Amino acid sequence: MAFSELFLNNFETSDNTEDRRLKPHYYNNDYNTTQQAVIKSLQEVGFQTLNIDNNYHEMLFENKKATVIILLREISLYEMRVDIKISTKYLLPLRRPIQLIENLYELFDRKLTLKYRGGEGSE
Repeated sequence: MAFSELFLNNFETSDNTEDRRLKPHYYNNDYNTTQQAVIKSLQEVGFQTLNIDNNYHEMLFENKKATVIILLREISLYEMRVDIKISTKYLLPLRRPIQLIENLYELFDRKLTLKYRGGEGSE
């Protein structure tokens, strides 16, 4: 990781990133199951649900230190890709946004059936 990333407040997951922690996760669950698990997980860690858009499969959550956008992408009927975009409000973030993404994926992994992480390919 670059030194400049210590000062960044905005991160998002991508298949093209070098950082393994920022790879999206793919789950063997349907849309509704994935959506409910994500909502419940974020509410458990203190996030408030601001918006759920079922047309674009986006959800917006916020707490006093961060805003999180979750994108659910249907790969097939029972395969979902979960992407996270995060924006934090820290004066000196010190990679806390990346740690938050990791923590959220750990929560999702406990509630959903992880198939693989981005870049690993289907196994």
